[in-house]
Amino acid sequence: MRLPSLALVALVSLAACGKTDTAEAPKGVDTAAAATAPGLVLGGDGLPRVKPGLWEVVQIEDGQSETTRHCTGAEVNAEVREMLTREMPGCKTERSASPTGLRVKALCEQAGGMKTDATIVMTGSETAYDMSVGLFLVQPDGSREGSESTLKAKWIGACPPGVKPGEDVQ
Repeated sequence: MRLPSLALVALVSLAACGKTDTAEAPKGVDTAAAATAPGLVLGGDGLPRVKPGLWEVVQIEDGQSETTRHCTGAEVNAEVREMLTREMPGCKTERSASPTGLRVKALCEQAGGMKTDATIVMTGSETAYDMSVGLFLVQPDGSREGSESTLKAKWIGACPPGVKPGEDVQ
């Protein structure tokens, strides 16, 4: 599924802190507990699984909304995987995952005493979920500038014939 533009900005901003690719569950994620209760379905890697098919996603940012439809497979896409699993030098990262939700918060030191504060929260199930992405620049005096974007996604059926996971549907 496509991420909001703010999420992509968060990826770029957090990339400045460094990168370590991993396919393992994020540290501190209890995937056994997450797999046994209703709500978000998490794979062995600690990442959410969704029902394959056609998804409608409403992105809300700064009071504006945009609706898109995409065909997706059972696993979250590479952009979401990167956001939820990245280890970042110079950043204090907290992760938690359970059937009730997934949360990643990173506070990263930047030049000039500034910090980048990014938070991703995902709740829902394998047929509908909400995701909020907040990205803020924190000044040395504690003042904050930035915004939050929200996605509301729901499974609406099978992908149209010939449409593969990762493709948009008009």
